[in-house]
Amino acid sequence: PPERVTAEDVIPKELVFVLDTSGSMSGFPIEKAKETMKLALASLYPSDTFNLITFSGDTHILFEQPVPATRENLQKAQNFLTSRQGSGGTEMMKAIKAALDPSDRQGHIRIVCFMTDGHVGNDMAIIDEVRKHPNARVFAFGIGSSVNRYLLDKVSEEGRGEVEYVAITDDGS
Repeated sequence: PPERVTAEDVIPKELVFVLDTSGSMSGFPIEKAKETMKLALASLYPSDTFNLITFSGDTHILFEQPVPATRENLQKAQNFLTSRQGSGGTEMMKAIKAALDPSDRQGHIRIVCFMTDGHVGNDMAIIDEVRKHPNARVFAFGIGSSVNRYLLDKVSEEGRGEVEYVAITDDGS
C-alpha cells in the first residue's frame, strides 16, 4: 500500500446518518450522537455525498437526496444537528425506509449509520425491512444505559455492517 493516501485516491462514499431524537434519547445519548455525527461529517471528503435524517414521532430529512460534502452543505448539516432535541415518541420505520429505499435504485453501496437507543416496539419489522436492501450497509451506534442490543445487533448483522455501544458511564471517545 502507498505510504500516504491522497483525497483523490479515496473512492467516494454515500453516507446517510439517521438520528433518534425521541424522548428516551434526551440528554447524554443525543448529545453524544450529535458529537459523533459532527466528527463523521468533518471527516468526509469533498467527493463524498451525505444526508441526515432524524426521527421521533415524525421523520425529518435534511436534503431531498444525498448532497456533496461541500462547506455549505456541511454547515447546513451542523445547523440542523444543533437544532435537534430529544423529545416525543419513537417511530423508526419511516426513517428506516427513507434511509434504505433509495439504495435499491442505485449501482453503488449506501452506508447508513443509525444512532439510537433502540426503544421501539416493532423490532422484527425493522429487522425485516433492513434485510430487504442489499445495496445498503447498516451500522448502528447504540447510546445509553438501556440500549436495545437485540435490535441493533440484528440490524447491523442483516445490514452487513457493525455495531458499537456507548453507555452513560463511558466518555464516548
